[in-house]
Amino acid sequence: MPVDAPRDRPVCLTASNISFSYGAEPVLEDVTLTVRQEEFVGIAGPNGSGKTTLLKILVGLFRPETGTVEFTCHMDDCEGMSPCRPCIGYVPQQPVLRQQQFPVTVREVIEMGTYGQSGIFTRPTLEDRAAVDKTISEAGLLRVAEELFSDLSGGQQQRVLIARALVGNPHILALDEPTNGIDAKSKQEFYALLKHLHDTHKITVLLILHDLTELSSMMERIVFLHHRVLYDGPAQPLGTKGLWNLMLQAGNQ
Repeated sequence: MPVDAPRDRPVCLTASNISFSYGAEPVLEDVTLTVRQEEFVGIAGPNGSGKTTLLKILVGLFRPETGTVEFTCHMDDCEGMSPCRPCIGYVPQQPVLRQQQFPVTVREVIEMGTYGQSGIFTRPTLEDRAAVDKTISEAGLLRVAEELFSDLSGGQQQRVLIARALVGNPHILALDEPTNGIDAKSKQEFYALLKHLHDTHKITVLLILHDLTELSSMMERIVFLHHRVLYDGPAQPLGTKGLWNLMLQAGNQ
């Protein structure tokens, strides 16, 4: 059964009875979950369990075949547009920018994050530029702001992509296995940045991670998925052992 977060936090995202398939292959079956403001939610599950598909449905990139997704912004400064989708910052698993050698600087990549508010063919405003400068500073990217994105290490590139997702001042940050392909030191720096953003800005975080140890130690809540929700509740009582047991359960289905 889905477990609610503390009820003093308003609901910002609700998925009800979500199902989705690729052709004849079902990926999600009757998935229901509720996300409350300021939560830090980890999404776990074996390969092919539907984690990425669910995240894309939650951020509005995919439409479910059945069921509904409702997003409600409770922030007083919200300037979101139809229907408030710029309030969700999304970092996909394998962004195109990480796979190509585009001649764009770090600053230009982060500036792309303002397009959700201003439009892709609109020149950045003074407010946009100020937001980019602030995000560059907070993400610890001042020293590389004018360097080419393709020249950065994997850890630095991932930090830039998070900054791009944050510059539009989203209220939900959704990340799909963002530590893939980066070294241990970069991972720890990334986790520290994410914790800072969550603690300081009270941003809601939805995070898919492959490493079960990191999931159980970082999150306040874990949703374990294998086409259906097998567990939805506090991370600490579950722990790494509980997550591995769920993996074994999923493997036996």
